[in-house]
Amino acid sequence: MSRRHNRQRRPARIEKADRPAIAPSATFTGEQVAALLAAQAAPQTTGSFAPLPRMDPQVAFGPGLPLIPAAIDPVRQDSSRPEPRFNEYPVSSNLPGVTDRLVPWKVLRDAAAAGGIPRRCIEIRKSDISTLDWAITITKDAVAQAEADNPSQSRADIEGDLRKSLGPEIGRCTAFWERPDPGQDEDWIEWVSKLLEEHLVLDALAIYPRRTYGGDLYAMEIIAGDTIKPLRDYRGGKPAPPNPAYQQMLWGFPRGEYTADAEADGTIPNGYPADTLIYKRRNVRASSPYGFSPVEQCLEDLDVWLRRRAWIRAEYTDGTVPAGLLRNTANNGWTPAQVLEYETALNDAWSGQTLERHRMRILPPGFELEPLADVAERYKPEYDLFLLKQLANHFSTTIAELNFTETGGLGSAGYHEGQSDIRERSATMPLYRWIQALITQISRRHLGMPSQLEFRILGLEEEDEAAADQVAQNRIQWGRMTLNEDRDRTGMPRYTFPEADKPMVMTTRGVIFLDGASQNAAPGQRLGLDGGNPTGQIQPGGQEADSAAADEDDDSGGDTADDGEDPGNNAGNSATDTAVKAELAAYHRWAKKNPSPRRPFTFTIVTKADAPIDLNTEHVIFAGGDTSPSGGDPVPKGEAADSWPGWDRDQDAADVWAARLQQALDGSVNTDQVAERWLAQQAGTAPDAEPADDAGDGDDQDDRTDAAVAAALAFLLAGGVSVTTALAPLLAGIWTEGWAIGAASVHAALGGTPAAFPWNIGDDAAARQTLTTAMNDALTAFLNGRRDTIPPIADRRLQALARVLARARVAGMTRQQLAQALRDALRDEPWARMTALTELTRAAAAAARTAYQDAGITQWRWVAEPGACPICTANAAAGPRTIGEAWPDGSDAPPAHPNCRCYPAPS
Repeated sequence: MSRRHNRQRRPARIEKADRPAIAPSATFTGEQVAALLAAQAAPQTTGSFAPLPRMDPQVAFGPGLPLIPAAIDPVRQDSSRPEPRFNEYPVSSNLPGVTDRLVPWKVLRDAAAAGGIPRRCIEIRKSDISTLDWAITITKDAVAQAEADNPSQSRADIEGDLRKSLGPEIGRCTAFWERPDPGQDEDWIEWVSKLLEEHLVLDALAIYPRRTYGGDLYAMEIIAGDTIKPLRDYRGGKPAPPNPAYQQMLWGFPRGEYTADAEADGTIPNGYPADTLIYKRRNVRASSPYGFSPVEQCLEDLDVWLRRRAWIRAEYTDGTVPAGLLRNTANNGWTPAQVLEYETALNDAWSGQTLERHRMRILPPGFELEPLADVAERYKPEYDLFLLKQLANHFSTTIAELNFTETGGLGSAGYHEGQSDIRERSATMPLYRWIQALITQISRRHLGMPSQLEFRILGLEEEDEAAADQVAQNRIQWGRMTLNEDRDRTGMPRYTFPEADKPMVMTTRGVIFLDGASQNAAPGQRLGLDGGNPTGQIQPGGQEADSAAADEDDDSGGDTADDGEDPGNNAGNSATDTAVKAELAAYHRWAKKNPSPRRPFTFTIVTKADAPIDLNTEHVIFAGGDTSPSGGDPVPKGEAADSWPGWDRDQDAADVWAARLQQALDGSVNTDQVAERWLAQQAGTAPDAEPADDAGDGDDQDDRTDAAVAAALAFLLAGGVSVTTALAPLLAGIWTEGWAIGAASVHAALGGTPAAFPWNIGDDAAARQTLTTAMNDALTAFLNGRRDTIPPIADRRLQALARVLARARVAGMTRQQLAQALRDALRDEPWARMTALTELTRAAAAAARTAYQDAGITQWRWVAEPGACPICTANAAAGPRTIGEAWPDGSDAPPAHPNCRCYPAPS
């Protein structure tokens, strides 16, 4: 072959691309270079061990002399002994493929989506936390330090000054956490949901603080925790900078390494900020650098759940057990081959032939049919509920959150509420605080947030403050703490009246001040509410009730009857009237000072019959609720007192619905956020003067108070605060059960039989099922007609909140105190019970009207409850009325006023 031909067949030269330029290496200090060289050249060191002295005498049958340790780690220069290792880790655990993890990461990722239940629990926990409001706030320590530095300033002014000076930092940090990862376009909800996913599935939270080339923090990027391998130093702990503490393992080999997090002051010793990685575990264990996630904890229970589901699925496909067996008694003399032939023929005839299987078939002699239990008989749903509880428990959720309920029982709803409270204390609150502390630490180390600030999830202090308030209330009630000592505890201004510095004992009849109690009555003698008591008594609800002689004019003489005097004579009546007038005057003063009280005013003398018509009964408890009214008979003269069957049910139903109203309102408004925004808005304005106790100050003070309340109400409405949505379903439930109570009571009254209420109290759906079709249709019309009354009821709750806001600046409330006061206004127990009882009566009376009209009854009469007020007593004395005709007070049916329990009886 010619050379020319060879040249023609020579392959063309391949042009290779230029090799990319090698990135410039990092600049190391002299110490770092020396450490790298020593690590490459120096052999392993063990150190010379100096054992501790062994002074214990050696005795027969003694413990023996401990061996001299063989040191394998470097020794300390001061003691010549090594420091202990954190754990016995695997040799060469820093190399790829060497790990002490028992469960691979992929198993945890797959388990989180297996069976549906773990994924549902994870999503519940994520939604619980990601949707909570948060804020950058001033720490309590910063406020306390500022109070110590400025003792002459009030707490409200100190917080205002701190908020003003730290305002720019609060705004900067808030803006960052509203969008913590702009590179991935993730806001707070998306970012914290990803964080919780890594925690709940892996318990390996890796966050990379990505910085700009100028060193500013750009984003907090969450890295998949299953790609990060924690490294160990020689003691088994986390290597300190500049040593690598973590490596990212991709495709089985380390592709990057990073140092541990920065110091508390934000600096990284001998390192670079861009090489930092934040790696956190919630379940920290000394034996392993890895956490222990809820998914990993539930693997055994999840395996049982999945196997049980596979068994049920197999039952509904091919089946695992035959429906029945044919027992051969050997009386036919068949050979095994003949038996097999018959078995095959029988199964072939029935296979896929549903109709054939339902036809009668004659069995050959010697065969007996033995049916087996089917899957429905062997299936026990209680066991599935048990497995669901086991799985939900690992994620601190309840089966109610998974839309499963306990079977039967009146207390099932309360049981689930109790389980929810336990979960809140044992799991949710600790997780909230862990996230709060984590974000605060990251903000201070990497975002440069001042130490006076903290990241706070709103509402965490509610439970702690409520418990502390209960303890303080018990101490005040039994004389171990005064009112002013309690106000010092909460940082509120001290009361100026002298009784606030006196220890007292609260009894059911009133308050007894310990100072001078022995002079007011002999030992063993009961103190009464007469002139022997010190003035300025305070009722059990916390209200003031001054002596009538000091504050009120008495037209009746003001004498008090002696203990042995006849209560029916003129002197006794005069004394009673004087006491009633004095207690009513005390109530009016208390009502002016407490527009939205936390507890009701408890009368010790005034009964419902003594109360004036215009008295607001929302927040009062009358004395002698079962006494007969003084204004007249509860029923027309000559007629026996009636017993309304609904009275056996309405009080208990009101208790149940009142608790639900309190719970619904408590969660309807973010009181922490409202308090913080209101105080921030009011920081630059001067507080209004405190409304005076004396009503003789004129109308100017009332105008200022009304204006402040109106401004607070406008603030709430502008902020979208509303409780209508929370109240609507509960009011509908109250009306439904009240309607059923009225229908059942009328049925019993007309039929002369005992009333039956075949549903659990508070179960409005079951109550409605007891109604006839006609009564059910009438209830629907009633509910539609009452729909427009829900917003006015809700507006009264907003007005109560507005009154609390209007008093906040004057009272010097802090944010926490104002938030607690708002929660107390929402949880107003007297209002909740009044609303429940009144609306139950309203619905029951409406149901009675419908039932009477359906029965052809055209007239009814007003039956007053025991201890009725003058209004209801007058209605009862008016005699029968045509249904729909107005009663003397103008109403066409009960209730005539809040808390009214009267009912209409057929005439």
